[in-house]
Amino acid sequence: MNKINISIRTQLITLFIFFVCIPLLVFGKLWYDKSTLFIEKSAINFNEQIVKQVNGHLNDYFLELERTTFPLILHPLIQEFMTLTPEQTFERFMITNKIQNELLQQIVFGRPEMYSFTIFSNQGLSVSSLGSSMVEKRYQAYLDMPSSENYSLLGIRWEGNTPLLTIIRKFKDASTYQTSGVLIIDLRLNVISEIVDQIEVGDTGFLWIADAQGQMIYHPDKTKMGAKAPDWYSKQVKNLDKGAFIHSEHNVKDLLVFHKSSYTDWIIVSQVPIHELTAELISLRNVTIWGGLALVLLVIIIIGGFSLSLTNGLSKLQRLMRSAENGNFFITAPEHHGNEVGSLYRGFNKMVRELRRLIDEVHTSQLREKELVIKQRESMLKALQSQINPHFLYNTLEMINSYAIVEGVAPISRMSIALADLFRYSINDSMKIVYLQDELEHVRTYLEIQKERFPYLDIDFDVDKRMITHAKAVRLTIQPLVENSFRHGYEKHRMKPVYIGITCERNENGYLLRIIDKGRGMKRETMDAYNDSFMNDTNTSSGEAGMDEALTSIGLWNVHQRVRLLFGPPYGLQIIQSNEQGTVIQMMLPGVSEESSKRGEDL
Repeated sequence: MNKINISIRTQLITLFIFFVCIPLLVFGKLWYDKSTLFIEKSAINFNEQIVKQVNGHLNDYFLELERTTFPLILHPLIQEFMTLTPEQTFERFMITNKIQNELLQQIVFGRPEMYSFTIFSNQGLSVSSLGSSMVEKRYQAYLDMPSSENYSLLGIRWEGNTPLLTIIRKFKDASTYQTSGVLIIDLRLNVISEIVDQIEVGDTGFLWIADAQGQMIYHPDKTKMGAKAPDWYSKQVKNLDKGAFIHSEHNVKDLLVFHKSSYTDWIIVSQVPIHELTAELISLRNVTIWGGLALVLLVIIIIGGFSLSLTNGLSKLQRLMRSAENGNFFITAPEHHGNEVGSLYRGFNKMVRELRRLIDEVHTSQLREKELVIKQRESMLKALQSQINPHFLYNTLEMINSYAIVEGVAPISRMSIALADLFRYSINDSMKIVYLQDELEHVRTYLEIQKERFPYLDIDFDVDKRMITHAKAVRLTIQPLVENSFRHGYEKHRMKPVYIGITCERNENGYLLRIIDKGRGMKRETMDAYNDSFMNDTNTSSGEAGMDEALTSIGLWNVHQRVRLLFGPPYGLQIIQSNEQGTVIQMMLPGVSEESSKRGEDL
């Protein structure tokens, strides 16, 4: 199972979202819902008190009005008026004047809300402040209206632009207790408006009143007075004594609280828009939300900045470590941070410096070791060279040359001269830098001797004489390669040496010298091992196994190390080809300036 790698920045953001943002949103929603519910309950309780209070005031008003009119029922003038007949014109006139002057004026006095006051008798007689025709018409309508109540509120009627509330009170005969007439009072709604208007239900809320039949008795909008209450009234309010609910209409929600009067059977309704009740809560919620968002944004910026600083520092350290893995030990991390990241940077720099020091020590140790090996091999070579006295050798070869000339044996003369030149060149400093021309002349002398030994040997020098005067070489490095071709390409496999070729060409880095033979080459694995050792400067070749110590000192590895030591990379050896068709060994050499070559300056 693969482990999922999550960055520190992602982890910090995830923790912040799950443990700050989400809890804040959840608690904010719970707080808002609970607060809204609490405000609605408080509003319901408050409005219940309001409608009860209004109901109480209205009940008191109508009770007081009932008490005011109660003395009229048993008043002698009223009782006498009820017994009059239409034929008793004079008595009617006298009693009517008395009622108007003594009773009606007394009742109406100090009551500006009373629009009219009318008394009807069962005999069809009336006393009223209105015209007789209108009185008779209304009286007939009221007689046809069944009612078992002695005191009734009939509802709203309009007189022009004035809404009037009609109240009926029945008169009883003192002896028979039968209804002998009615008292009709038309009230203006002044007092009701004053009672209702003194109660404030928010900024846009209001109270309205409906009777038991669903007719609006009072409404702030006068056009609705006397009209039928809304449809939902009969379903949710009419048959209940009290209650509260939320009504939605035209995308507007209203809180409705109602209470029914036990005296008038009127239902007083408080209607308040929900948005008004929750306006302050919404304002507080918005302030809280914006404050919370600002706080969250501030925290995000702070955490983001902190995580960005932290992760950028770690990412930079990661890039530096990757660069160090690739071998670049000269990089440094900034150490100006004073936190844990700075400590990591300082530790990284200390580690890189220590690695660089160790690598330098190892490299220096390897160079010293290689230098000691080369010096040891040079000492061995010089020891071999010193075993023969050069002067004795030269004198001996000169005597042989003289006898050969006297006897007319030209081959012996040529070989003695070539051998003398060969020894003369070999006894000089092997680490001296020479022109490639000098080195090739030495090889040419060596091949002349081999030609005498192998007459069928084909020698091919494909070099430009002008080119080889501009190339540098190390003394005694090409002749060992040619000798290696004879020994390992031909003699080791008991083959006749038939071909030795030497070519030279120039490239962008210097000169490429190739030694070619047509003997049997080495195995592919051996060739690859040689080339790896040449490239990495590690002596891992096995091609010289079994050689004596003297030959090992001038083998391929020795030649490569001498060239590399004096000229450095990329100069040295490379085996281009080695198979059944032959071997091609390439040596890369540096060049010299044409001015130095023309002046013949010492290399």
